[in-house]
Parts: sequence; structure tokens; C-alpha cells
Amino acid sequence: MFIKPSHPALTRLAAVAALALVAVAPVLADKPGTLVQQRGGAPAVQVISGAPLTVNVGDEHSYQIFNDQIPGVGQIYPSGSTGTADMGWMVHADGILYSPDFSNHSSGSATGSLGSRTPYSGRSISAVSGSGSGADPFQVTVQNQLGGSGLESSEVIRYVNGENYFTKHFTLTNTSADTKTVNIYLAGDIYLAGADSGVPYREAASGSIGGSDCGSPASYYILYIPQTPADAWTGAGYGSVWSQIRDGTLDSALSTTSCIDNGAGLQWNRSLAPGASTTIQAATSFGDIPSIVLFDLFNVTPDDGAQGSTVNVTIAGLGFASGMQLDFGSGITLADLVVIDANTATATLTIAPAATVGPRDVVGTSADGATSATLTAGFRVTGAGTPPPPGPTQPVPSLGATSLIVLLLGMLVVGLVSLRRFG
Repeated sequence: MFIKPSHPALTRLAAVAALALVAVAPVLADKPGTLVQQRGGAPAVQVISGAPLTVNVGDEHSYQIFNDQIPGVGQIYPSGSTGTADMGWMVHADGILYSPDFSNHSSGSATGSLGSRTPYSGRSISAVSGSGSGADPFQVTVQNQLGGSGLESSEVIRYVNGENYFTKHFTLTNTSADTKTVNIYLAGDIYLAGADSGVPYREAASGSIGGSDCGSPASYYILYIPQTPADAWTGAGYGSVWSQIRDGTLDSALSTTSCIDNGAGLQWNRSLAPGASTTIQAATSFGDIPSIVLFDLFNVTPDDGAQGSTVNVTIAGLGFASGMQLDFGSGITLADLVVIDANTATATLTIAPAATVGPRDVVGTSADGATSATLTAGFRVTGAGTPPPPGPTQPVPSLGATSLIVLLLGMLVVGLVSLRRFG
């Protein structure tokens, strides 16, 4: 158990150091649900070496995260894992649970309560790109297949230095000839501030779920943040989280038992027609509760507009209120900003004829001015374009009788000349 000292800001690291010998490398055999490691290969891992977070990304949608506030301790169980650990994306489809290859993680796994599962196949992972700045985040792309279901998954992971959270865009595409009903999960066995015990916690305004350390007051949180609103969630003992995923439905309940070996999860339910896809956006934070759970920008629809045009857009996000501000960058004038509710606003964009073509960030400021959010490459300016080809609104001019005769005589002359030359 992690007991919070009386002065958390000055003594957290000392307490963690005192626990390090016993906390960094817990004995897997002592934890219910421990899996026997299989003989397959461990997932390939790319490491986003940022600050304060280091994010290890597996080629099968799994993670481990390190926070330099808590040196040397992974924030997902097993905390001693230098590869990936018990956190990732899972999908129920056609009665099968597709998941990361937990059984082959190099440091073991305690996901036995997931029951029967099928690891993702056809796995690939990109190198880390980007400089880690807000304009050029670190980025890794993962692509997988879900067995023979005809479903394919793709994920883009991004991290900006200085932030205590990283973001994930998980896309599921149905390449089969049948409609697929799927449940998508993001879940993990969280390891709060160097201890395997925590207090289940939910931030209701954003629907974020996770846990806090066992201190009073708490000063360290791990949160799963549904930037795409979730259909269900759970904050409970880690074994309960895995068994709920096994059974197909999270209970949307927060355990009232304090200081337990806890985990958390989010669930999205989708129906995908043949050829259709869905993208889930989420973030995971470590430490202080980040500002994005109070005010955030998720997407702009439509997300592009031509030079010289006027475009009516809908903006989705969190914490919207009258008085908020949006900036689409140079060359775009925003007018008629109307807040529909806490998650939706509309506006009219006027794009200058000379506006720079290409993507640009959308920057928002909350109504009280205390919080800002940036939607990286959230809108794109396209060229003014060329006149459209002839179509229903621009019919091809019909040839009159005289024009047709002239055309036929011309073709006849060309034919006779060719015969004389080559005949």
C-alpha cells in the first residue's frame, strides 16, 4: 500500500524511492490471473522518449508508460516491464475477443480473467517520427488484423513534450461482405505512483475513468479520457475489469472499495457496414488531472474548405460554454460562433482567397479564459480549384447540323490524305 506523507509535494519521490525495492518488481505469481508465458515472440516495441512521459508502444496495441515524476516505475502493471504491460485496445467481434498478445509479454501478465482471447495478427509498427513539439508531435502508427474476421485495425499514437498525457486514434475497418457488430475497449491494470493499490476515480464532466493514489488528499491520478464519448466504463479491481471485458459489457460503475489493486476501462459499441470504418479518440494521463478533461477540442466537421469560400462548421469537444473562443489561424475569419451544448458548437468560416493551403491547428480558449486546447491539424485549407468538368449542371453543347457536316467533311479529307500517302 502507498501511504501518502503529510507534505506530498516534497516527499512523494522519497516515499517512492523507499518502496522501489519491493514495488518495481512485484512477484507475478502472487497476483491472481497471472498467465503462463507462451513460447511465441514478444511484441515489437517502439519507445517514445519524451518528457515527462516515456511511452512504450507494442505492435499489437499494448503499452507501458514511465513518468519521470516517479523514476524507474512503470505506470501499468507489471511495473517492472521495460517492454509493454497490461494495457491496450481489445475488440469483441463474432463472439471472439481480439486483444494484445499479453501471454507473450516479456515481463508476464495478470490478464487471466480475460478468458479465451485471440491475439491480433499481421502486426506492423512504424518508427517514431516527429520532434515532440506541439506542431510536430512524436508519432507511432500500429496496424493489425483481427484474425479472419475481415476487420482491420490501425492506431496513431501521439505525444507532445511537456504534457502529462498521450493520445490515441484507434480505427477499425470492416473489409468483409457482412455487417459487423463490435465492442471496442481501452483498459489497463494501473500502477499508481509506484504502488499497485489505488482508489477508483471518475471525472464525471469528461467521462474519464481511472484511479488516484491512496493518499489523503490524493495527488496522483491515472485517467482514461474518452475524447470520443464512451458507451460504457468501469473503475474496479483489475480482475473485475478483465472479466467484464470477457463477458462483453462494462458495468458503468465505480467501486466504492478504497485502496484496492485497481484497473479501469472504457467501451464503445459500433455497427460497421461492409467497407465502413470507425475511429475512437482517447487519451491517458498520469499525475495531475490534465486540463483536457475540463476543456478540449475533438474534431471539426467538415474539416476542410477551399480558398475564397465560406464554410459552416460544427465543432465537437468538451467544456464548451458561451464566451469561449476559437482560432483557425491566419487567413480564416470566424463568425457566428454558437454554443449548442457542452460538447457542440457551430460557426461560420470565411477563408481568404490567399489563405495558405494546407493543414492548420485549431486553438480554443475556454469561456473563463483559464484553459486552452489545440486540435493539431484540425482543419485544412484547399486550393480554390478548377472549373468542374461538364456535368448535369454544365451540359456539353450540342452540335448543330451545319457544324456536324463540317466535322464529317473534315474527317473525310483526313482519311483521303492518309490513303493517298500510305495506300
